[in-house]
Amino acid sequence: MASLVPSGLPAIDHKPPLAGLSVLIVEDEIIIGMMLANEITLAGGTAIGPVNTVATALKEIESRLVDAVILDAKLIDGSGAELAASLEKRRIPYVVVSGYDKESLPQGLRGAPFMAKPMSMPLLVEAIGRLAAASQQAPAAD
Repeated sequence: MASLVPSGLPAIDHKPPLAGLSVLIVEDEIIIGMMLANEITLAGGTAIGPVNTVATALKEIESRLVDAVILDAKLIDGSGAELAASLEKRRIPYVVVSGYDKESLPQGLRGAPFMAKPMSMPLLVEAIGRLAAASQQAPAAD
């Protein structure tokens, strides 16, 4: 069978944008969480969750490798800001998603990458991929 790539041209890499990445979904609305999990899977990633509490999210990041997190600002048992502090200590990148304005977020989330709901799924996938890549290239803290 003949190659579909003209001779002399490199083949295009069709690697999915989140291939090899595990993404924890922390979202208090189960339908939105399920939709996000589906999008992560379609983008080649491994979706963890969704989970809807800080406590459950902490158990997940303590028990497995998590490359990135989609973090809702408001959770059943508290604020996403509580979890954000733990993520930062572990150097796990995250993007905050919320129906609130960025200025209305808890102080601990205002400096984080942010996407307002409803969000563009392709832009969210791109943001997660960029955050995870930047995190993997950053030197380890001593």
